[in-house]
Amino acid sequence: MTFVDRNSGIAASIFLVLYVIYLSLTIKIVSEKGFRSIYTSLLVYGVFRVCGQMCGVVFSALGYEHWQWLIAYLVFSAEGYFVLVLCSFHLIANAQLYQFGQSWFRPSKEQKKQNLARATTIREKLRARFPLASVFHILLIPANALVISGGSTLAGQDPSNPDPNKIITAKALRTTGQVMFLSLTLIAILLAIYVYYKEGVRHCNIYSIFIVAPFITIRGIFGVISIFITKMNYYDMSNYTANGLSAQFVTYEYVLATTMEFITACVYVGNYFIDRQRQTIPVSNEFDDVFEDKLPSKVDQDSV
Repeated sequence: MTFVDRNSGIAASIFLVLYVIYLSLTIKIVSEKGFRSIYTSLLVYGVFRVCGQMCGVVFSALGYEHWQWLIAYLVFSAEGYFVLVLCSFHLIANAQLYQFGQSWFRPSKEQKKQNLARATTIREKLRARFPLASVFHILLIPANALVISGGSTLAGQDPSNPDPNKIITAKALRTTGQVMFLSLTLIAILLAIYVYYKEGVRHCNIYSIFIVAPFITIRGIFGVISIFITKMNYYDMSNYTANGLSAQFVTYEYVLATTMEFITACVYVGNYFIDRQRQTIPVSNEFDDVFEDKLPSKVDQDSV
């Protein structure tokens, strides 16, 4: 394939191959572990990233005139990051379930009922009705929407005559969303530290979060600073040359964002190979939150 943007095209193609391999592996794992395991979320992440990289390849081949492919790439990337942060949180909950049979921040439906029944004060009732898992979701979903909305706001802008009001609005939306993503990422890491030292949870899920902590944190920091640093900003036209995206920008994007995510996802999937001998927990406790509300099941599932 001939690329109008050779720098971006080569990088997008390399990671497209890597993510296809990753997706193939997760499909195999899910076929063995079952559709309602945490690995389904990691499979969904792979689907988003493969779709995103395909859009990146097409955009590099067609050029900036076909900016819709760039927007599609950014949307799929944001969705992938969303799933990855969500996986971090639920890996911790699953580690608690394996060790204790329950998770205080992602209680089952029966646990919620018991907590509500025992609650006597307004504070206790709020905590019982909205455990940490619910709060995490409540914050993560709008963060995802803000990032996507901020990127879509600038779609189709005339590079020679951009709308300053749209630029300000887009920057505010993207900044808010990315800061929320970074904050929730750090919360997940701190939560892993807490359950490790305070609760004594010893599980490969926790170890994997410790391993990926610097990578996913760098990804989150990049998401914020790329909005303000010209050389890292997709929406700054100075990063576009006659042949497409500048080599410096492509390096920033694929090293600080795509590579960090890929390492994180691979480490999380690696739990499958490390922990084959772990004790099986009830299917009603371990589930894939991405599809939990959508799948018909005879098992009573908790909605978080």
